[in-house]
Amino acid sequence: MNIWLKEVEINDDDRYCDLLIELASYEDVYARPVPSDFTKEDYEIFKKSRIQMASGINLPKGVFQTTTYYVMNDDEPIGYATLKHEVDITKPGGHLGCCLKKAYQNKGIGSIVSDQLSRIAYYELGIEKILYTSKNENLQSQKSLDKIGATLTSIHDGYHFYEVDLVKKYSKEGKRL
Repeated sequence: MNIWLKEVEINDDDRYCDLLIELASYEDVYARPVPSDFTKEDYEIFKKSRIQMASGINLPKGVFQTTTYYVMNDDEPIGYATLKHEVDITKPGGHLGCCLKKAYQNKGIGSIVSDQLSRIAYYELGIEKILYTSKNENLQSQKSLDKIGATLTSIHDGYHFYEVDLVKKYSKEGKRL
């Protein structure tokens, strides 16, 4: 497998829309990247809004600047990921989010995506600590967070809150750009 991230672009074709429609059918409302009634007609608005969110343009009140990516396996879109540029550390919804097609879940891809997003957060955005949140019942997510060395900082409101110190994690690699 060759897992990499592709930022959402205005000229993305319908195969990305098809991915979003598939992911919208999943039961976990929190993990869905789009509403369950998402259609091809919604796709152009989706792309424009995600590009604006990445640039910090026209953000609704309470919404943080967020970059959206497709998770790719070679040339196949297999998931969706987000990187918030800042978060409210007291509320669910950490810096990173990921939703994968069912066929790609439980294969360690979430850990790969998390590492790639963490590197972008640290080296490109200057984020020093990443907050992760996981629903109490999402044991697979918690297992992935343990695997990447996240520290459990609290449990409340139905969520586990984790943190990764990126300075400590990446300081041996050299300075940020």
